[in-house]
Amino acid sequence: MFKQRPTPRFRMEMIAILLILPATAGRVSAAKQPTYADLVARLTHLERLATPVVAGEKTFASTSHDRGMSYDPSTDSYRNWSANRDGSGCIRRVGDAQVMVDLEGPGVLWRTWSAKAGVGHIKIFLDGNETPVINKPFQAYFDDLEKEFPGLAMTLSRGRNEFVPISFAESCKVVVEKGWGMYFHCTHTLFPEGTKVETFPGFTPEVVAQLKKASDAWNECGSNPYSNDSGTVTEKKALTIEPRQTESLSLAGAGAVRALKVKPLELPEDKIAQEDLLRELTISMFWDGDTSPSVWAPLGDFFATSPGINPFETLVMGCIEGKFYSYWYMPYADGAQIVFTNDGKETRKLELELETVELEKSAAARLLRFNAAWHSDDFTGLDAKRFLRKGGDRWPDWPLLVVEGKGRYVGMTEHIWKFGGWWGEGDEKFFIDGEKYPSTVGTGSEDYIGYAWAANPPFVTFDSALAAVSRLRPDAQEDTSVCRFHVCDDLPFSNCFQGFIEVMPNGNCRPCVYDTCVFWYAEQDAKNPYPIVALDGRRQLRPSREQRDAVPSTMQMPKLHPDAIEGEHLKVLSIGSGRHWVQNMSSYRDGQWSGDTQLIWTKGKQDEAIEIEFPAPKTGQYELMAVFTKAGDYGIFEMAVDGKTIGKPIDLYDPKVTTTGEVSLGTVQLHTGTHVLKATAIGHNEKSKDTHAGNHIFGLDYLRLK
Repeated sequence: MFKQRPTPRFRMEMIAILLILPATAGRVSAAKQPTYADLVARLTHLERLATPVVAGEKTFASTSHDRGMSYDPSTDSYRNWSANRDGSGCIRRVGDAQVMVDLEGPGVLWRTWSAKAGVGHIKIFLDGNETPVINKPFQAYFDDLEKEFPGLAMTLSRGRNEFVPISFAESCKVVVEKGWGMYFHCTHTLFPEGTKVETFPGFTPEVVAQLKKASDAWNECGSNPYSNDSGTVTEKKALTIEPRQTESLSLAGAGAVRALKVKPLELPEDKIAQEDLLRELTISMFWDGDTSPSVWAPLGDFFATSPGINPFETLVMGCIEGKFYSYWYMPYADGAQIVFTNDGKETRKLELELETVELEKSAAARLLRFNAAWHSDDFTGLDAKRFLRKGGDRWPDWPLLVVEGKGRYVGMTEHIWKFGGWWGEGDEKFFIDGEKYPSTVGTGSEDYIGYAWAANPPFVTFDSALAAVSRLRPDAQEDTSVCRFHVCDDLPFSNCFQGFIEVMPNGNCRPCVYDTCVFWYAEQDAKNPYPIVALDGRRQLRPSREQRDAVPSTMQMPKLHPDAIEGEHLKVLSIGSGRHWVQNMSSYRDGQWSGDTQLIWTKGKQDEAIEIEFPAPKTGQYELMAVFTKAGDYGIFEMAVDGKTIGKPIDLYDPKVTTTGEVSLGTVQLHTGTHVLKATAIGHNEKSKDTHAGNHIFGLDYLRLK
């Protein structure tokens, strides 16, 4: 049992938070007048997330999602629910300009994101003023904030993000002018009527100092975000958990867990075995004597590092040198238990570090309780026919979190197994308090995280204060792990919350296995509706080849040529100019691509080349076979292997998008090991529609050594 000491300074800080951030009915004056400094504080104050929900406060988003999707109240049905022209939507158009945000009432604009910010101006009008408080090219808006406040503004693999709060007392309108770019998200909170919010005063020296402090805190992710109270208790402990046994930590009295760190010891070297271990070990948390857990998840998934150990750092969770950390603020009024279970066959050892702080029991009783749940297919009683089953009116929605009562949705981790093709077109959709049409509809899963268009070459992982990609196979092929947390922009709900993510385009043509760990705060008597998942249901969710081959014809996996060296799996050594990536070809019906994907190189110039590394299993003479993509804007290429020209030039022109079929490049003598295929752009077909652009597109489906 951990012992705790009184911490009067922290109790005073907690009371101050309850006063500043409207939490209880008896606290009025300060709650009605949040200053700009109070709103900046929300960027880093994790304690606030546990304060009770304020009636009338709502967080939602204005985005460029496709307005073709709709709800028909007369039939209680949804139409065109998978509409995906998400770059063209806006609230309304005024001449050449678009209105991105138009809000009435006191509130704050938290986050602005765009996949393609251009030179057209962004203008932000507050409280009906005709002079905008912000008026500059959209791209420069992000550039300037990223330079001044690099923690609060960042570019995540082509996605532009900024979290500089723009507060308003009466209204907010955001207008972007012609040439602004494509795709946007604006996340905002409206406060209850009568709340007196201090309007954003501009970048005064005082405001800049406040924002720089928050920016520095966001740049220091991984370090403890709480003040260094002398009364805070930190304990360290080593646990040995025998097979099918549990070990627990008991906390007495009233208090809060502020930091929890766990390091698995004596890990197997095999990466798959490590992944299995972190699904065999689970973590549960029980508050106030409850017999059912408010928190349950496989150990790695709770800390957002699934599958296996993947380093990343955010404000609230992360993994540094094999040690996981959580800084969620987790209060309790009458004791708590943190339980670790080993469902595996081997003894496991953990190194723990726990930071707690004592609270007044009456204050702790008023606070919300932290919840977390892991699942891969639990619909919590919803009608699955409306969702993932194609033909349902809400296909392809997949539920992240469905709960009743009062609380705050504060984020999720998500791991996606899929086999070829891009998973990220699926939009997030958040229904608050029984909404029939969601008040938040996104433009793509990766946009919700904060990046854009798969991942920027060389396809590296990244992290930031509130979002990360901790695991990424080449251009998001095979599996991806992401997380997105809401600290300033949490979503409060008074009756219920339903959060979904679309599983498209994979949901209509191949299995795409999702698993998620979701995080939320709820009132003390609210129950976590998600069940504990048995080991067989959580370990190695990736379908086997036999399972994939057995999928019904309406859900077939893309077929792979049995001897193919897939283009999407080959290493690109160099390109003359432009860019290369892996392209999903499943939507093109005039050709058959192995695995429904190809390696594509675009914007190559005359006489430039792409060099691709490929393996030979043993020394010998081979006929080099290949399948290329053909289309109206593809070029003519000369091939060489290890510097020697091979075969005749390949003309990749065709009026439709199709393949060459398997063609022979010629015979080559290869030694065991790696070799280089070089494709040099030497011209265009005279019928090519891209002749005058000077670009040569190249697409490789696969190679085969015969």
